[in-house]
Amino acid sequence: MPDELPPYVLVARIASILGMSFAIAIGLLLLIGGFVVPSLIAFFMSIPSFTLMALVERQAASSRSG
Repeated sequence: MPDELPPYVLVARIASILGMSFAIAIGLLLLIGGFVVPSLIAFFMSIPSFTLMALVERQAASSRSG
C-alpha cells in the first residue's frame, strides 16, 4: 500500500467494502429463502460499490503520477 494515500481513498474503500458485503449478505439470505430473482438483483447491487472503489483508486493513482 502506498505511503501517500489520500484520505478520500480510504473512505471510499471502507464504504465500498461495506456496500459490497451488505449486498452479498442480503443476496445470500434471499437465496437461502428461495427467492432467486431478488437474490440475483442483490448480488448485482454489489457491482456499483466495486466500481466506485476502482474509479476512486484510479483517480488517486493518476493524480499522484501526473
